Amino acid sequence: FDALLGYCRLSACPVSRTVLHLAGRDEEALMIQSDALCTALQLANFWQDVGLDLDKGRCYLPREDSLRFRCTDATLKARRTDPAFVELMRFQVARTRALFARGAHLPAQVGGRLGFELRLVALGGLKILEKIERAGYDVFTLRPSLSAADWGRLLMRAAFLADGGLARAAS
Repeated sequence: FDALLGYCRLSACPVSRTVLHLAGRDEEALMIQSDALCTALQLANFWQDVGLDLDKGRCYLPREDSLRFRCTDATLKARRTDPAFVELMRFQVARTRALFARGAHLPAQVGGRLGFELRLVALGGLKILEKIERAGYDVFTLRPSLSAADWGRLLMRAAFLADGGLARAAS
């Protein structure tokens, strides 16, 4: 998992740090929250794409977690949503949700259009996690994705979500 976090620090986090810098909001406290949100978004993307990534010869599920939950390479290759895989994914979704919670106050602190966009993207990532949960963690049968209707609801929610609402959504 540490290697996966390192990957996120080098891929997703620099983009958001640059955006915050360009917006004149480069305080370290905001950068830390931004890193948490961007890492959470990257992880949510990895979890929704487990099947697609396996088809490409990649797997972002941390090896130590797979071993902990006894989710074997054979299970992954067969794309079986057995109890071991479900527990592995439940763990990944929970730790990703915790990262969203660590960055949840960033949109309100940044404010304006950028804050709205950050809130919208974070809500989208949280919705993906919710869809993974609702599917019983079966990301093999149907890849969780956001529909046009989901985006419409997320736009409305992002526009009217009170300060702290994102933190409640992430918990």
